[in-house]
Amino acid sequence: MLSVWFTLLLAAVPQQLLDSGRQAFQAGDLARAEQLFREFLKTNPNSAEALSNLAAVHARREQFADAVALYEKALKANPSLVPVHFNIAVSLGRLQQYSKAADHLRIFLRSYPREARAHQLLGLCLVETGELTAALAELETSYKENDKDRSILYALAYAQVRAGNADRAAELLARSEGDPTQAKLIEGLIEYRRGRYDEARALFESVVAANPNMAPALAALGRLNLLARKDDEAINLFERALKISPSDSESTYQLGVLYDRNGRTPEGITMLKKAVSLRANYPDPLYQLGRIELNAKHYPLALKYLEEARRMLPDQEAIRLLLGRTYQALGRQAEAKKEFDEVRRLKAEVIEKSRQRVESDSLMQQEPTPREK
Repeated sequence: MLSVWFTLLLAAVPQQLLDSGRQAFQAGDLARAEQLFREFLKTNPNSAEALSNLAAVHARREQFADAVALYEKALKANPSLVPVHFNIAVSLGRLQQYSKAADHLRIFLRSYPREARAHQLLGLCLVETGELTAALAELETSYKENDKDRSILYALAYAQVRAGNADRAAELLARSEGDPTQAKLIEGLIEYRRGRYDEARALFESVVAANPNMAPALAALGRLNLLARKDDEAINLFERALKISPSDSESTYQLGVLYDRNGRTPEGITMLKKAVSLRANYPDPLYQLGRIELNAKHYPLALKYLEEARRMLPDQEAIRLLLGRTYQALGRQAEAKKEFDEVRRLKAEVIEKSRQRVESDSLMQQEPTPREK
């Protein structure tokens, strides 16, 4: 349930490196932003502003443990920099350290008692720790402070269900229909997950008609066109989505795949590398980069990408198979055999699990014996 809506809340400082770093961050150029912040820290190692900005880069890449460490350094350098407590809480929440996140949010709220988003995040953390009465109080406060934010209603409904208040949850969901665009977006995502693509498409198209700059709807339509192999339409939609939301790692990855599939491989490689930089531990673009380099007979480079992808997803058959072929191309037969053996083992494991599931379903459908009755 935890959603991340955070921006840098720190006052600007005059140093050009910091200003340029923030501009790069806002433009989605995380590599450039990191370079500039680290350059500034060489001469200003105790700058709380630079440390917190660098932490934000790590958080955007989903390197939340690194972000937390840097935010802690920033607070040590300047304990009065209260907004950092909000940012560190977001990262702690993503690490599922909800109790620690709640502590930081409480500190933040002492100085910003009317910050609706902080009340909402605190409420969500308390739901996860099982403190439902306190959670509902925080979420209700959040909604009172910002009753135009319909996302709070969804969070409230979730907490109410967890607390056993189904009628109250249903009432909140009904009220959430007051934002039809948001409601249709969520309904479309549900239909997409259920595999009802025609219904999802209609809902996403209605969202874009109402708000042409709704990046999640544009990206969702892009995914539908990618599945339908309508590549030109998919490329256009992903490009539009990324102009609005340049840090969307998934859309960046999918656009890279589409570029490569349509003969624009250099551009595809650029996008896939960017996807890797936007999100830590993202094996999909690494796999695609490895595939491209293997096809180009750039075996050492392919090996680098695929070994890293294997580290992240050791039980993924496609990665292991491609890695085996790369070892084979490099003449490393023993390592190739090991990968191919692992692929066979993984396939056999999938087959066995399917067999057990079928047998279990069959037993569940049998009539009970008289003694069982």
